[in-house]
Amino acid sequence: MIEIHAAPLQGVTDHVWRNAHNMVFGNIVCYHVPFMRVERGELRRRDVNDVLPDNNSAPIIPQILACKPQDMGMMICTLKDLGYRRVEINLGCPHVPIMKKRKGCGLLAHPEELKDAFSQIAKIDEVRYTVKMRLGADSEWQWRDALPALDILNPLYITIHPRIGKQQYQGELHIDALEEFLTASQHPVIYNGDITSAADIDKIAEKYPTLAGVMIGRGLAADPGLLSKSSCSAEAYRRFHDLILDGTMARFSGGDHQVLQHMMALWEMFLPDAPHKLRKRIAKSRNMSQYTSACNELFSELNC
Repeated sequence: MIEIHAAPLQGVTDHVWRNAHNMVFGNIVCYHVPFMRVERGELRRRDVNDVLPDNNSAPIIPQILACKPQDMGMMICTLKDLGYRRVEINLGCPHVPIMKKRKGCGLLAHPEELKDAFSQIAKIDEVRYTVKMRLGADSEWQWRDALPALDILNPLYITIHPRIGKQQYQGELHIDALEEFLTASQHPVIYNGDITSAADIDKIAEKYPTLAGVMIGRGLAADPGLLSKSSCSAEAYRRFHDLILDGTMARFSGGDHQVLQHMMALWEMFLPDAPHKLRKRIAKSRNMSQYTSACNELFSELNC
């Protein structure tokens, strides 16, 4: 079977989510961590905490987002000191403020800067890279000019989402550009985008037999059991949720409000087809008693 990777989703797939998914559902070769970044010359503490080996029981690859070689180098060396020998470069984030700073897929529009940055980080010993990218920032053909820069890194694989940054997560996939990319790349390619079922994986693997794997993001956040539907149960979803709740309560000391705020981020994508009235009750919860009562009722009524 084709390799399955879990995509990073900011605010959702932190180490608590990843560990819970790996424990309850599994079937993932690698969980890709939401990107680290440098702010005011320093690494964000929560980003470092999320990749600490003691916090991660699932197989992960850390991801970094930057445009300056010195910022990339700072993050890579920090990860190397933590024992990581694989680091992923984010060239795919489509959020406008990030793109305007020439980060994420915004950097794809500046191939010379990309080449300079990659030439410098390629000199760091004992670290291999992967790249997660889109076809371009504002054109589906910008990858053509970026590909020589990727060759400098000799990435273990490239994960490609066949949209451009301006599209965000909407609009048609650029299949012609994707197919040309697959032919042009000298490196293994993983497909990412619009996968919401095991059937989608089978179709993609059949259509593109040279793929090294597929990566699932929003589809897995919505239905964490989509890779094992035949053996899934409401109890498995309840256990997954409870592990995340327990881990979140252990992380935060700000009381019910802080914990519930974090859990609401999970429910923005989690089980969208569950009974609407119960999802609404969960969203309106103001304390842990209301929240756990609503969750218990939802999982009792859940049909897998």
